[in-house]
Amino acid sequence: MRATLIGRFLLIAIAALAALLPLWYWASPWLSTPPIWLAGKVMKLCFSWVDGFEQNDIIATLVTRVQVRMEHGGAQVLGELAPEVSYPTYGYGLVLLWAMLIASRPRRWWLKGLLGSAILIPVQAWGICFQWLRDVVLLSGANGAAYLNYSVWAQNAIAYGYQFGFLMLPPVAPIALWLLFDKRFVAALWLEAALHGQPNQPAPAAPMHER
Repeated sequence: MRATLIGRFLLIAIAALAALLPLWYWASPWLSTPPIWLAGKVMKLCFSWVDGFEQNDIIATLVTRVQVRMEHGGAQVLGELAPEVSYPTYGYGLVLLWAMLIASRPRRWWLKGLLGSAILIPVQAWGICFQWLRDVVLLSGANGAAYLNYSVWAQNAIAYGYQFGFLMLPPVAPIALWLLFDKRFVAALWLEAALHGQPNQPAPAAPMHER
């Protein structure tokens, strides 16, 4: 049976994804530096309670002035909150984009992959920023809430921003970029689907002969 266009695309994309994932994970300490740097700079610029940020391998740590209660030596003490984010949680869209480009092979696909990789940096930074915000504003307990004194509206906005950055942006952004980069292949997929979905034309009825 002849393989369909979408079948070949999915097969190659899955194979490319499986081959690229180990390479991406190995390179994650370097690939994570731009989005972590951007997220840290944005947080430092926008919030007075941020002291700075640190990167340790693929882990991004936000250094804050927000104090929370914690256990230390069997006693309750106050300490500065320093939430951590793991880059792979928001960075896997990079592999997805390259796998789809390899599967469809548009013109200058490697150049489009580099451009898409750069566009995904602020997308990944969004997820890192809003996980930091969620951990500080929504999960810091009574001491953190009293120090920040954020309104319910602001807390809801942070919760929605976190969910959007965690659930939607990582998988949807690379797919949207691929759709933009390879419109001809997408049009071919739609055409194949439309032709495949057409019902078979019924055979013409035999003419009736008068007796």
